[in-house]
Amino acid sequence: MKQPVKRALTVSNVLSTKVERIKFKGRFYDVFDHPQKRARWFVFGQSSSGKSSFVMQLIKEFARTEKTLLNSLEEDLDDGDLQDRLRLFKMQDVQKNFQLISDTYEELTARLEKRGSPQVIVIDSAPYFFMGKTFADYLEFTKRFRHKTIIFIGHARGQLPKTELEERIMYDANQKVLVSGYVATNKGRKFGPNDNQFIVWEHGFRKLHGAQPKTEENEDL
Repeated sequence: MKQPVKRALTVSNVLSTKVERIKFKGRFYDVFDHPQKRARWFVFGQSSSGKSSFVMQLIKEFARTEKTLLNSLEEDLDDGDLQDRLRLFKMQDVQKNFQLISDTYEELTARLEKRGSPQVIVIDSAPYFFMGKTFADYLEFTKRFRHKTIIFIGHARGQLPKTELEERIMYDANQKVLVSGYVATNKGRKFGPNDNQFIVWEHGFRKLHGAQPKTEENEDL
């Protein structure tokens, strides 16, 4: 039997397709604009770079409007540092849209296949989640849940992802964010109207870079 040929699309077909977007506000809008739904993000950085704090703030921004799930594999859910960040960023403000779990690849796959599962999935981290698996497993997972926004957290060696798997995930992602020196830099395909850098911790940024503050937020992080 011959393989059916897919219909080719015209420019009008593509331009008439509605792109759903998530309404970011404030500094997130400045750096990332209104990101599209059903996208893949890759956020990476070295230890003590401000990555975990940026991720928690990003989660809160998504959870303002979207049902969001953090799959925490690097930190136990009763870890004191995790609890401190939840308090610091007042995650109780979005608790109706925010949940935390610690699922394996197989467990999360089963969870997300259920009706009413969250629309934004944050996986911390990609190396832990795909341990013993391959990039083909990553592609299968993202294809299966292509109707969701999936944010993978990774590690860095300098300015690049630490492992080959993380590098391949980065190249596949729509939105790429490098966190270094308490600054999250947008390296993706969609940029905000006012900036490409999100200062994670103002005091730490000034101390490290000797720069003037750009905002009063997160002064005491």
